[in-house]
Amino acid sequence: MIEFSVVESSLGRIFLVARNRKLIELSISAQGIYTIEKEILKKYPDARQSVESFKKVHRMLDRYLKGEYVDFDVETDLSCYSEFVRRVLMKVKEIPYSQVRSYDWIGKQSGYPRAPRAAGQAVKRNPIPIIIPCHRVIRKDGTIGGFSMGIEIKRRLLDIEGIKFSE
Repeated sequence: MIEFSVVESSLGRIFLVARNRKLIELSISAQGIYTIEKEILKKYPDARQSVESFKKVHRMLDRYLKGEYVDFDVETDLSCYSEFVRRVLMKVKEIPYSQVRSYDWIGKQSGYPRAPRAAGQAVKRNPIPIIIPCHRVIRKDGTIGGFSMGIEIKRRLLDIEGIKFSE
């Protein structure tokens, strides 16, 4: 069973998709709600909209975006990804609030010390940003690096956590 929800936020419209009550996707969009719903239903034709199923996640995201510390205790499903990607993303999930780690660190901690670029590509594929805080991963030289939803959203997420970048 696939369910989805779209909610307004200070970052734009956040849409959430869950399979069997486990989160499989989170994205932020500036598009209109009907366009987002159409895209979700194109990707997941059997999905049904449900606000009720996502109430807990909505509350946590709202608190987080207001600057509160939130422990995102949310079940996720990354089963459609390779073991490598899952290992990297689970290591990213361990990065503490208001702290950053490098792609190099992620590679090493995931058991792939010679694969920082591959770790970076795995981080880029993160389907559940914020919950799996890939915005906390930066370059080894201390610069901000990239972000799948755009560098400005990454800056805003880091800013919410009190992490500033001057570049």
